Amino acid sequence: MAGEPSGERSPAGPSSEETEAAAQGANGHESRVPRRTGVGLDGPTMHVAPSAAPENGAATPNGSGTPNGAGTPNGAGGAGRAPSGPAAQGPGPGRPPGPPSAPFPAPPRRPGRGPLRPGPSSGPMPHAGALMPGTLLAERYRLVAEVGRDRSADATLWKARDVMLERDVAITLLVGSWQGDARASAMLSRATRSAHFEHPHAARILDVVRPGGSPLPPGVLGAAVAEWTPGRDLAELVADGPLRPSAALRVIEPLADAVAAAHRSGLVLGLDHPQRVRVSARAATRLAFPMPRGDASNADDVHGLGALLYLLLTARWPGGEGARTPAGLRPAPHGPDGAPVSARQLRPDLPTELAALVDRTLDEDGGIRTAAAVHRLVTQMREGLEDDGVLLPVLENGQTIDADDPTEVWHDDAVPEPVPDPSRKRKLRVGVTALVIATLAILGFVTYQVVSVVAGGGSSAPPVVVIPPEPTAAAPPASPAPAPAPAPAPAPAPGTPVQLSSVAVYSPAGSPDNPTRINRAADNDPSTTWSTSQYRQQLPALKPGIGMMTTFTAPSAVSAVTVRSPSPGTRIEIRSAPAADVPVAQTQLLGTGTVEGDQLRIPLQAAPPTGNLLIWITALGQDDDDRYVSELADVTIERAGP
Repeated sequence: MAGEPSGERSPAGPSSEETEAAAQGANGHESRVPRRTGVGLDGPTMHVAPSAAPENGAATPNGSGTPNGAGTPNGAGGAGRAPSGPAAQGPGPGRPPGPPSAPFPAPPRRPGRGPLRPGPSSGPMPHAGALMPGTLLAERYRLVAEVGRDRSADATLWKARDVMLERDVAITLLVGSWQGDARASAMLSRATRSAHFEHPHAARILDVVRPGGSPLPPGVLGAAVAEWTPGRDLAELVADGPLRPSAALRVIEPLADAVAAAHRSGLVLGLDHPQRVRVSARAATRLAFPMPRGDASNADDVHGLGALLYLLLTARWPGGEGARTPAGLRPAPHGPDGAPVSARQLRPDLPTELAALVDRTLDEDGGIRTAAAVHRLVTQMREGLEDDGVLLPVLENGQTIDADDPTEVWHDDAVPEPVPDPSRKRKLRVGVTALVIATLAILGFVTYQVVSVVAGGGSSAPPVVVIPPEPTAAAPPASPAPAPAPAPAPAPAPGTPVQLSSVAVYSPAGSPDNPTRINRAADNDPSTTWSTSQYRQQLPALKPGIGMMTTFTAPSAVSAVTVRSPSPGTRIEIRSAPAADVPVAQTQLLGTGTVEGDQLRIPLQAAPPTGNLLIWITALGQDDDDRYVSELADVTIERAGP
């Protein structure tokens, strides 16, 4: 067996030469290889041994050598005789395990602990013989319950029992026909190399079962055995809806740490399926079924982190358009380009930085490339979000508890319990006292005014009467002069502002920043501003840029752009665009500049008239809290001469 051993194997049987010699009778007849019967947790099991000889003696020419002395080829067989009938066929599809052969009586079955609900299927899988609870794998691992299926790897995920060491294990079974041998061999080799990898958030591989070394059920091409992780998988985690941003980041952070550590060791974890990841009742996230595909790469692990984070935030799986989703999850809607829509379109309340992280991790062209970068960004975002430590009410046996009972909701041990703050209570008392005094003062003032009006208070001086002056005779109105003929409108002079028909936030790599306030940057009022979102990383860490797309009332040649901005350090590019929704690569650069004071004038190179002009921000300013943000107070576009 490859991988780390988890216990001792049973003693090896006799050699093939001894078995062949013992199997020949005196009259040249060949006896059949017996089937060995064992007893596990759930009753007797039967499987074909690779090579077996009579257990208590060798066959003799006259048939003696059995415990009862009656083992002749033509006579009645004893304990060393091969079973016949249904028992010789063994378990198979639709057939229960055969009865134990003497002298091993079957012990009484243990009372069941209740059914374990297997994970939902992702669709039909290749035929794998009699894969059912109770099947014994490699004479050691008894299958207990199927908990998931990974169609992309032709694998089934099982909870099993190690009958030697009496412990639960997680088994990834590779199923298929002989055509999948090469693919399965590559996956088994990767699992063998990963056996030395240890991380608290990735289950350790204990054993790798290969065909030929141990008996396998028909259709099973191999298996990887790992430590069992109790709890529930991510598909079950979002069954009732998406998680809060703080909870989703808490689930993803340890996975990103495990992937980054594996990549530093030259390994790939295969983090691409929601049922391979489980969350325990203590909010500990773990890759429970570590067995990557043979062709998986580091980029697949990074993309998997983004897909899992998208799932936790939206309860939708961002797979390919038209592809079948795993575990019966709802697919994410796709945009015109065939990619999943931004997570913020499904949840507008998501923080801008978090939505940008998801989009950039899923972006295969120019997105985030390393798991270390994902882990660093997730850690920084968790510091800025309030986390109460509550994830989901789950028990170790997978049962849910009453979420309405506050005494039953469990918390993350890493989050300390809140303690009373005496200073906060003192401030609260002072504030309430001041509020009561102010309320009483207002009531007293209102009461005094009402009493004064009702009592008739005021001055006793006589009233003052104002007599208006008598009107004088008005001069007769003069006859109106004829209106002059309207003069033709002069052509716009060079340097005059270009009239805009519309403005919009331009953000091709994620959700737009404050789209409802973009008009403030073109209202000719420097006191009102449009601001980008606040970022912890400078561009282009999360986005290649952010900008304002202006559309003219008529195509016009432009000569300069004046930008009023209170954000020094903001670097701006002015680009001509053939349309308002084209990618940045299809725009033409006309000029650049960096804000140093309150106003920046950017001269533009000569270009044909255009109907759209992009004010593209490639570097943000920095505020007093070391956050990266830029504001635009007013943008004026000057017309070029003829």
